[in-house]
Amino acid sequence: MGFMKKLRILFCTPPYHPYHLADEKVYIVEPLQFEVLSSLLDKQKFDIDVLDLRLERRQGALEKKLGSFHPDIFVMNCWTLHLNLVREALQKVKAFDSNIITLVGGEHTRINPTDLAITQTDLIWMGEGYQGFYELMNYLHAGDNEYRQLNGLAYQEDGAFISNGQTVVDPNFDLDTLPFPDRSITKRYHQKYYHLWWKPIVAMRTAMGCPARCSFCNLWKVNVGKYLGWSPEYIVDYLSTLEEPYVLFVDDHCFGDVERSFALGEALLKSGLNKQYCLYSRADTITENPELIELWAAAGLKRVRMGLESYSDETLSNMNKHASIDHSTKAIKILQKHGVLTEGLFQIGVDYTPENFQGMLKYIREQKIEVPNITVSTPMPGTVEYTMQKDQIIYNEPEYFDFQHAVMETTLDIKTFCHEYSMLMIRAQRPPQEQIRLMGLRKFITKMPNFWRYFWSLRTSYKHYLPENRVDSGTKKGTDLEFLPWVKNDQNLEPKRQKELKTIERLYQTEMAGTHS
Repeated sequence: MGFMKKLRILFCTPPYHPYHLADEKVYIVEPLQFEVLSSLLDKQKFDIDVLDLRLERRQGALEKKLGSFHPDIFVMNCWTLHLNLVREALQKVKAFDSNIITLVGGEHTRINPTDLAITQTDLIWMGEGYQGFYELMNYLHAGDNEYRQLNGLAYQEDGAFISNGQTVVDPNFDLDTLPFPDRSITKRYHQKYYHLWWKPIVAMRTAMGCPARCSFCNLWKVNVGKYLGWSPEYIVDYLSTLEEPYVLFVDDHCFGDVERSFALGEALLKSGLNKQYCLYSRADTITENPELIELWAAAGLKRVRMGLESYSDETLSNMNKHASIDHSTKAIKILQKHGVLTEGLFQIGVDYTPENFQGMLKYIREQKIEVPNITVSTPMPGTVEYTMQKDQIIYNEPEYFDFQHAVMETTLDIKTFCHEYSMLMIRAQRPPQEQIRLMGLRKFITKMPNFWRYFWSLRTSYKHYLPENRVDSGTKKGTDLEFLPWVKNDQNLEPKRQKELKTIERLYQTEMAGTHS
């Protein structure tokens, strides 16, 4: 029997864990994934709301929302670091009303969906929501069990999870056929979203996938290395509907298709939108295409987030970056020439000594990198590095996988390591002169998130490394979670689907790793 009334869908972002040092002090951007999913749905059939627990930090915020909205379907996204927080939220939802249908998607469900195969989860989505989510919701509205045939879905049945296998976006899928993201569902939060000192800011995706194959990254595997983009016309048309002056392009690699990037830059320049843009790009792409930065700077590009990773060519080679320090240095100079700030993304190794910390600081200062973003090298589930180093991991709880904690043994004692890390962050910072000049020092200080509190919190983060949390502690963490068997539904598949599954399984078979075992 189907639902004759409107179904109420509550989208929910996970909150921050007390161990997560950087996120809310550096940025909180809109949950674009939920705006996209909402845009696909018929509002005659569904009432939709969003609870952003990164902003709604009061005790009991989730329970209060459940009580006021009474959702029929609860949808949550999950990255690895959120895993325990998502499990906890699902427990609360089912405790409130066991009839609420719970659905989890996101990065971690694509990498290792079995970590969410608990009794409190009804459905797990293992691919891009662009394909299948609309059909899934319509099946649920109609009370039709045909949803169990959807590729990319796992569902709970008779005490087990039945998995139809992961899925990827068809390389021939025309992204321009998708509607614009539905930002009406997050309207009450718009003025609260920011990235560094840019506020209010809007997030936009212009492409999906990444053509690179870095060993420390699992994002390129989600679409099996395929790269798809929206047309420049679509992007400009959407941007013209937005009031925010700042735009963060959240693509894994915005310049992944250089020809398309030139076309998009030309379109933005001609549009006269008068917005400021921040995006992510590889250093070698910038070095090989300096004219691209000249064009984009004229169109409004103000900041580039660039994965520089290290000051050592040997380290870059080990990461399979297919780039060099020379690429990094040249790219920084190109950006500086055109007045574009470099947000340099670096990783410090667990084997770092005081000399290594000094070497990193020396390189950042020599290159005059305006916004150094320094994280701890972390072998994430689903990466080549995880496969190579998983036996060395001593802190396996999900909240440690936030790139701010060392999950493996450090060469320095952990207190000294955290002290050196904190001092590196403090000493490496440079005042963003352009923003101070435009805004004035007092206004800039009041609008900036509390970066210094974040830097100092790194100094005392050694307190998070509790002995009982070590893998080798012998301590069994108490939990009332029941994990269900995972059963592959691979019978009677079409040849094309069989081939797709084999490709995905071949890619992941050595890198898939559970965090509850």
